[in-house]
Amino acid sequence: MKKYLVGVLTVCTVSFGQTLTFEEGLNNFINKNYDILIQKNEIEKSKADIITAKLRPNPTFSSNFTFYNLQNFQDRSNAQNSFRIDQEIETANKRGLRIKLAEKMLEYTHLNFKSSLKDYLNTYLSSYTQLLSDKLQLENSKSNLQDYQKILEVAKLQYEKGFLSQLDYEKLKLNLIDYQKDYYSNLENYEKDKEFLKFLTQTDFDDVALIEIKDTNLNNLDDLIKTALEKRYDIKSSKANIEASQAQLNLNKAMAIPNITVGFEIDGYGEKYKFFGVGFSVPIPIFDRNQGEIIKSKINLMQAELQYEKSIQQVKTEVRQLYYSLKSKETILKEYQEKYEEIKKLKENTEKAFSLRGINVLTLLDTYKLYREFQKNYTQAKIDYYTALYQLKLAIGDY
Repeated sequence: MKKYLVGVLTVCTVSFGQTLTFEEGLNNFINKNYDILIQKNEIEKSKADIITAKLRPNPTFSSNFTFYNLQNFQDRSNAQNSFRIDQEIETANKRGLRIKLAEKMLEYTHLNFKSSLKDYLNTYLSSYTQLLSDKLQLENSKSNLQDYQKILEVAKLQYEKGFLSQLDYEKLKLNLIDYQKDYYSNLENYEKDKEFLKFLTQTDFDDVALIEIKDTNLNNLDDLIKTALEKRYDIKSSKANIEASQAQLNLNKAMAIPNITVGFEIDGYGEKYKFFGVGFSVPIPIFDRNQGEIIKSKINLMQAELQYEKSIQQVKTEVRQLYYSLKSKETILKEYQEKYEEIKKLKENTEKAFSLRGINVLTLLDTYKLYREFQKNYTQAKIDYYTALYQLKLAIGDY
């Protein structure tokens, strides 16, 4: 695979001002992108749920006063007052189960955030490689425009000396517009896509650097699948979801057991009598035994288990698809690399032949058209190869 990377790494580029590398952009994207920051706050919300889960029920204070006799406001002998405090006591370890559920949900939320990064990173990868493609196409179109302008100078001399007809000379001059259009179109795409990448990474830069592809072994499909099953966060989050669903089921079963409320009361009657009392109350679970929530929890647990199985199969399928895609892109890139020097030599020879009046204008234009099409396709083959390579690295959990 190493020999196929040479074409990606040795393209000549020109940088202007501050250059953003792939790694710098990736780091800024993870730490500054708005969508990632918004999603990351879900973890902090889950931490707050643990605080809530640890809280105990608040006591209830109640009081009642009867002071005045409506027929005789001076008579206070029948005044009554009472003060009462009730405290609900949770049974069946509800608080412990609630804390465990909150902790499992925190773990699931954290892993789910890690899993969602894969989709965000694919967005960054797509944006960066698109801008890199724009840059390479822009450099190619600029070089082609300069080369064509040199040919026009040769054509002008031939026309002035009578070796080139006016019709052929006009054809060449009109064809210059196509090269100018190609250049400015690529420049427009480059500037637009650069602004979008700036937004994604919240970074100001002038240019992007070529991507450095580190040595990596992606040839054994079975090993890739094994690595993905061990490292992928979506599988880990699916497993954590099963544990959280089981904790929710246990809590809902405990909720069917009623809590006990204990009360402490002080009563006064008239000016002589003072009373102290305690009591308790407990609901009788005849009708409501939390049946509906228990059933829903069981179904959620079944769904979580199915989602876990789905995640495993989905990861296997994704890795296989990207592996086959990488091999295809690798083969295509190799074909372009093998033909590049040949096509480049053809262009140079055609330019020399035209300068020596050995070929006509039509042959020159056809050669230039062939070279430009090959150039664009070759550049795209490099971008496609790298994109497939990095997508496979993401698919096996290298992020």
